[in-house]
Amino acid sequence: MTPDEWRTAMQHEADSVNDRRWAMETQLAAGRFGWRAAGLAAAVFAALGVGVVLLSQFVWHHDLPAGLWLGEMIGSGVVGALLGLRRVGPLEAGAGALAFLPGAWLAVLALQAVLGDAAPRDPGMGDQGVTVLAVIASCAAGSVWHLTALRRSAAH
Repeated sequence: MTPDEWRTAMQHEADSVNDRRWAMETQLAAGRFGWRAAGLAAAVFAALGVGVVLLSQFVWHHDLPAGLWLGEMIGSGVVGALLGLRRVGPLEAGAGALAFLPGAWLAVLALQAVLGDAAPRDPGMGDQGVTVLAVIASCAAGSVWHLTALRRSAAH
């Protein structure tokens, strides 16, 4: 989907809802979605996915420990907050967080190609888990983004 197609789809969505606030926020989002910011967020979260798989393979020497899920969620919030500091919006951070699982799978496939049977069989996360990370990253980025915007407007 190109940026123009995305903006058009968002405008159509805004025109089709009855909730005025939702329509206004959708129109604002259509005008400000940052493809570069989403790309940055995707690169960061894909690297985070690769890092988790590599840590599980070379530090814990087995599949992901059960307590790591909490760490992934906290890490997603921290990364989302850091992205918010870099003026990445919540929509972009959430969209970028969806790259966590493909990054983790690419690391698993690379390790399987190099290590064979000693490599992990999966990234240790269900497909629905990445949506949780996306929501956490989006909320964290949105909170920090909003607080910095308030701080900037109060300073002026």
